[in-house]
Amino acid sequence: MPPNVVNYEPHLALFVADDDPLIFYKAIADFAKDKLTPGGKLFIEFHEESAADAGKIFSAKGFSGIETRKDMQGKDRMLKATMLL
Repeated sequence: MPPNVVNYEPHLALFVADDDPLIFYKAIADFAKDKLTPGGKLFIEFHEESAADAGKIFSAKGFSGIETRKDMQGKDRMLKATMLL
């Protein structure tokens, strides 16, 4: 991981103790499913290599309209999902 990331981001935000690198996205999906009203939108940022997996997590949890967006370097880094009506 580049020093400009490791030196300025919280350790907890970058590394997980568990074997599941997507553990936080699963927790966010569960929390959002419980708290968002139908039609509510969720926006997350993730590592560029996690785009497909992140989309699958939110799709499996009942979100629709899942869109991946690119950052300024053209890397897939953001996801928008809508809670089903």
